Order: sequence, then structure tokens, then C-alpha cells
Amino acid sequence: MTAEKNLPIETGDNLLEEAEKLIWAMLDDQIEKDDARRLEVLIKGNEHVRLRYLQCAQVHADLYEHYRVGTPANENAKTPVLGSLLSGHSLSSVDPSSLAD
Repeated sequence: MTAEKNLPIETGDNLLEEAEKLIWAMLDDQIEKDDARRLEVLIKGNEHVRLRYLQCAQVHADLYEHYRVGTPANENAKTPVLGSLLSGHSLSSVDPSSLAD
């Protein structure tokens, strides 16, 4: 992505698709500087992107916990990631279709 991607934030499916692609790149330590700046703009500017970020981070943490080597997995454990940022939202209660304005 280029510097032009720091233009005003659009809404809808394209926004969430772009954000999710950037989020996974960040979580996988594969994000470029310009993309990291774009992700920051998206997160700051859109509540739906913030919720998607939290959802992806939770999945990432759960997968890490499930597949990590050397420690038995506790199948009943849920790893809370940035839970305090949800301010009353529950990730499990978020309808993914509601995220696409």
C-alpha cells in the first residue's frame, strides 16, 4: 500500500476487508511501515475496525495458546485480549454482519 491510502476513511465491506488484511499482517509481524500507519488511521477512525481488531487479536491469542509447545492446553480457558477496550462489548456478542455498514 502506498501513502495515498492515508486518505479519508471510507465505510463498508471494503474498509473492513482492508483493515482485516492489515490487522493480520500486523499480528503476523509482516506489516510494512506505510501499512502500519494506515492501520492506525483506520483503528482511530472507525469503531467497527476497532472491534474487528479486537476480534482478530483474540483469535490470534487463542490460536497461540492452543498450539504453543511445551504447555498443555486448557480447552476451557479463554485468553482475554484487550478486553478492557471493549467498554461493555463482548466479542462473542458482536454480529459480524453488523460490522459492515
